[in-house]
Amino acid sequence: MEVKRCVRCGGFFETVNEVCHTCASKDIKDLGKLKNYLNGYGYSVGKTTKIDVATNTGITMKNLNRLLAGEEFEGVYIPESLENNIDSVSKVKAKV
Repeated sequence: MEVKRCVRCGGFFETVNEVCHTCASKDIKDLGKLKNYLNGYGYSVGKTTKIDVATNTGITMKNLNRLLAGEEFEGVYIPESLENNIDSVSKVKAKV
């Protein structure tokens, strides 16, 4: 194993993961919040921005972007803003 810096808190730890043990449990909670949001409450394809998701779930933008970049959310596109976005958003559906 190598010493890494946690992408969430910045602390150093020894593991193969990208987050430390303490932050891993926080990621699990954030992941649950994100899935719940995408599967129901307030989420509307083409009308919801990352700021909406962050505000309504309490997930920071940094962690939201990191979670959305994971394999689990492949194909899910949530724009930063609704401007310049109309064409690409209409095809996207959350697959969580």
